[in-house]
Amino acid sequence: MSERTASYTMTPLRNGTSLEVLNKGIPVFKSGGKWLYPLFELESFLETEREGRKLDRKELLLHDKIAGRAAAALICRMGLVRCHIDLVSRPALETFEANGVICTYDGVVDRIQCRTEEIIDSGMHLDEIYRMLRRRAKLIHGIELEISDLEVAYPGKTVLKDFDLSVGAGEQLVLTGDNGAGKTTLIKAIIGAIPYRQGSIKLGPAEIIDSSRGKKKVPGPKNSNRIGYVTQSVINTPFPIATDEVVAMGLIGESVHGEELRYQVEIAMRRTGCYHLWGRNFYSLSGGERQRVSLARCLCQKAGLILMDEPTSFLDAESKEDLREVLGHIINHQMPTVLLVSHDHDWIEQLGWTVRKLEKGRLC
Repeated sequence: MSERTASYTMTPLRNGTSLEVLNKGIPVFKSGGKWLYPLFELESFLETEREGRKLDRKELLLHDKIAGRAAAALICRMGLVRCHIDLVSRPALETFEANGVICTYDGVVDRIQCRTEEIIDSGMHLDEIYRMLRRRAKLIHGIELEISDLEVAYPGKTVLKDFDLSVGAGEQLVLTGDNGAGKTTLIKAIIGAIPYRQGSIKLGPAEIIDSSRGKKKVPGPKNSNRIGYVTQSVINTPFPIATDEVVAMGLIGESVHGEELRYQVEIAMRRTGCYHLWGRNFYSLSGGERQRVSLARCLCQKAGLILMDEPTSFLDAESKEDLREVLGHIINHQMPTVLLVSHDHDWIEQLGWTVRKLEKGRLC
């Protein structure tokens, strides 16, 4: 287990500062927040460093006043390798040691008296702990989707009837089923592309469609732009549009212009691994590349609900794996609500999400 180094000294944190990060002895980040919020602030700071000022996390030294297993998990997950904790718990030291983090400290206790520490199991993976902590911190971008008694019909055919579905904020759900089961119809109803006969579709507290008139309700600016839609299309168009312009569509209606707009687009494209495609014609890209750009648009949009309609159609095995990794990154960092419809069973199994089957317009 890591031991305190006698010759190692740290300047005490000043009043009002609970966490500080040094880069080669120079402070680059400070926070006076409580509980685990300073670590979440640090994570955001490290991820949004502009190109040219990006910090080498292996060169950073984190100084925190107190750390239990929860804080240790967040520090390890950020890729930091050195820290000094004024008061550390033994479970935290075990976490540091298991993840190769060098921890020095002034004092050690058996455990930190906190409810969060009690609900973390020693066998939990860092990502699992991270998602649980973000929920407790209410740092979830996802918004609840609630569908009740939905009926959708085309002339001469009822596709969905007595349909109920609830997806909690920050949860991920896969709907599977045969062709014609109603998967795409459901997506179109949620985005308002088709009306429905009865029932309700709510995103948070706002109803998306007024079924009695078959017209869109205006749910307000906080919700109307919170649905991100990703589909796999092989349709090309002679009208050229650049990838960065596609991503910037997520900021339509926002008061973001000039350098700030470019910065937000750049961050979204970097997070989805498509920054190298900047300026390319969107319709010249492969299916997998289009998916990354579309997900970057959803990030720019700050979508609380991401809808994905058969996203692996026309993707090869390598592109499917890339998409799975990008989705995992987005979910771990943004925690949106995701509803994905697919019949690609092998790929669905690799996601590890909750799966429900749609059959003849009803959930089995």
